[in-house]
Amino acid sequence: MKNTDEIDAMTRALARIAPGQPGGLPSDAEARTLLTLITAEDPSTAAPRARPARRRGVRRLLLGVTVTAALAAGVVIGPSVLGGGHGTATSYASSEIEIEREGEEYLARIKDPYADHEKYHQAFLALGLDVDVRIVPVAPTKVGQEVTGIEGGVRASGKSWTSASGMEDREGKPCSAQQKNCYLVLRVPADLTGKASLRLGRQAKPGERYDEGGQQAATSKAGVLAGYRVDEKTVREVLPEITKRGLKITYLIIEPYPGNPGGFTEVSEQSTPVGKDWVVWEAEQVASDTVRLLVTDKRYDKNPVYGGPRDNVVTD
Repeated sequence: MKNTDEIDAMTRALARIAPGQPGGLPSDAEARTLLTLITAEDPSTAAPRARPARRRGVRRLLLGVTVTAALAAGVVIGPSVLGGGHGTATSYASSEIEIEREGEEYLARIKDPYADHEKYHQAFLALGLDVDVRIVPVAPTKVGQEVTGIEGGVRASGKSWTSASGMEDREGKPCSAQQKNCYLVLRVPADLTGKASLRLGRQAKPGERYDEGGQQAATSKAGVLAGYRVDEKTVREVLPEITKRGLKITYLIIEPYPGNPGGFTEVSEQSTPVGKDWVVWEAEQVASDTVRLLVTDKRYDKNPVYGGPRDNVVTD
């Protein structure tokens, strides 16, 4: 029988290697040495060639024992080891994320949207994909959506890539973040090459500020000021309603583009109150308990946020 002392020694050494560190990847020298020790045959104890079944049985037993011990110690076992040295792994699972191959795509379920993003990155790397996913807090209506577009990454097939993210249960049916067994999902092409990065929206904690790209109009149907319009009113007029709803207020001072064709420049944001006669053009929900009023120190001929009346742009 193979001398298992060498395997035990190598396993103990690998157990001290953190995932992603030198020696912790299947392509590293340590992992290859471990695979060689597992699969190598000791000439002094090799079974006769007439009995190949016994040799395969011993190899499988040793591989199973070693993998079990390594996993218990927290060692990353790469695809080449789990696959017996043949092919590539098609799934990954941890307490933060699980990824499964489905045809030409990988389906990733984010199990812990509050985890360090490097956990997700390492999961994709284990499957041969360099995908950096950042999960950021957003307004309720934007949970599960892309906060920014995909950057980098090219499909070997030349086809375009849309991440196809959302909130789904195990059956692939749409669900909401408050439901049990509802996951933030992301679909990634299996033939993706190069490094890709993107940001997805998660449910924000109470009072947690939303990512800049994950805000929404506070006056929309799902907003904290639903049913109340602030556009083109003065600060004096809107403050009582906002206070009544128990909301905090910040101010974003804006400056319309020259000639006020629509659009503006952000001058500054502050929690210090502005003049009561300043004009409010819109209110953004920047946290579950906070709105940001977009204001100017004087009135203009049209709303610079929408390039005219809000009703021409927003239908709610």
